[in-house]
Amino acid sequence: MVAIINPKPYQETHGEEPGADIALFLARHGIQVEVVTRFSKHPVGDTLLSLSAEYQCDLMVMGGYGHSRFREMLMGGSTRTILEKATIPVLMSH
Repeated sequence: MVAIINPKPYQETHGEEPGADIALFLARHGIQVEVVTRFSKHPVGDTLLSLSAEYQCDLMVMGGYGHSRFREMLMGGSTRTILEKATIPVLMSH
């Protein structure tokens, strides 16, 4: 599963259909995935953990991105949430 959380419409970095590019890349390597888009008012990290439980995932692969300490202190961060609360193995790359 490729999870897309709260995509912004018409954002150039996500392409015309968010998740389509990575799904195509994985398909070229023989990996079939389902692209799941969720809109949530909850923090992204919590939404990802909820999705992983809902889909009974046994591994999460994600990129790690850090914000300034001040911003993370005020707003938190998805990477931190996943590292602190994950109940499945996480393969993280930065």
